[in-house]
Amino acid sequence: FGSKQADPVDSSSTKDHGVRLLGFRSSQLFLVTNLSLVSWFFLIFFPRWRRLQQVVLLGPMVNAVVYAAVAFLAARNPHAPAVDFSSLEGIRTMFADADACFAGWLHYCVFDPLIGFGEVLDSRQLKVPHLLVVPCLLMTMLAGPVGFLMYMSLRSIVLWTKDEFHFNVQ
Repeated sequence: FGSKQADPVDSSSTKDHGVRLLGFRSSQLFLVTNLSLVSWFFLIFFPRWRRLQQVVLLGPMVNAVVYAAVAFLAARNPHAPAVDFSSLEGIRTMFADADACFAGWLHYCVFDPLIGFGEVLDSRQLKVPHLLVVPCLLMTMLAGPVGFLMYMSLRSIVLWTKDEFHFNVQ
């Protein structure tokens, strides 16, 4: 707020060959990714709200549309770096490009909240206390696979405990 920072794309070259979507560069579209925070807020604080699905899916849907457009435009950009998925160096080179990095971030902003949504839906079905799921959601938000493994571990413990003590999961 208040002061405008120079766009790194403008300072590094005189010609901008990057993606423009509706007149905006990837760096300017980055704020759209914050919609995924709305999903996380509702998953953590309102997991049983009747409109949860609509609200949680909004961010991933908008980010998926932006991702598809940016990926399409970047693939058509003759100045974009070559994509090489066969080595770590190729991936690193690809993500050095601002548009590819933005697309990668959008990818996280689409899929991580969907994994969190799956954790919430599954935990409701298994009647796992939501307070036990919250740390898993936070880790899924911050370090996706770690949070997913945490939830799967919690889920296994809950199922084992219910089976061990003959509780009905249904």
